[in-house]
Amino acid sequence: MEKIINGMGKIEFGRFYNNKNKIISSLDESPIIDSKKVRTISQKQLKKLLDNEYIYNLISHRDKINVYRTSPINLLSTYRFDIFVKYYYVKSYIENHDLNEATKIYLSHIKAFNNFNEPDGRKNSKNDFIKSFNTLIESARFCNNLDKTIIPISVTGIPIDGAHRIAISLYFDLKIQYCVFDLLDGKYDEIFFLQRGMPYKYVEKIKDVSKKILK
Repeated sequence: MEKIINGMGKIEFGRFYNNKNKIISSLDESPIIDSKKVRTISQKQLKKLLDNEYIYNLISHRDKINVYRTSPINLLSTYRFDIFVKYYYVKSYIENHDLNEATKIYLSHIKAFNNFNEPDGRKNSKNDFIKSFNTLIESARFCNNLDKTIIPISVTGIPIDGAHRIAISLYFDLKIQYCVFDLLDGKYDEIFFLQRGMPYKYVEKIKDVSKKILK
């Protein structure tokens, strides 16, 4: 099924299963096998923790939502190729190695993803994305403020939002909190980015990065 998303154009949505996850029958369960329930929150608390008004307005309201904690590697998927791009940028930024290349690849994939316009309107230029990402990296580097937000995932275990936070948590080996929602998965695989103009050499570079992470 395809939908038109403001700022992103036509996106393919569906149920894209990850074989390492389990199939669940209730939103009170988690599809991520290696995870732990840490608390239950209200809809009001969710709005503060989700950090995305656009996503919040898409989900069905529930009286109680379970919050889980897991290692970020458990949220990786071929359907979120962009997380590996963001990880490469974090690694290059912190280690001060190949940052110029990493920046070009990062901006290339953002251009392909949403042409520098987020649906929630908070970022609408190259500088907005770089500045926001760097600030988030520095925040995690010196004080793990990422734990103050949660990652929304689908019932199949695919991240709906929070790719930057997942990438940062992956690099610093930080546990990440998530909640499960009944939203369809967006298909953001390597083909998605190639078809939208991300250079083949950049995609191949990130494929090598992903293989090292998932080995």
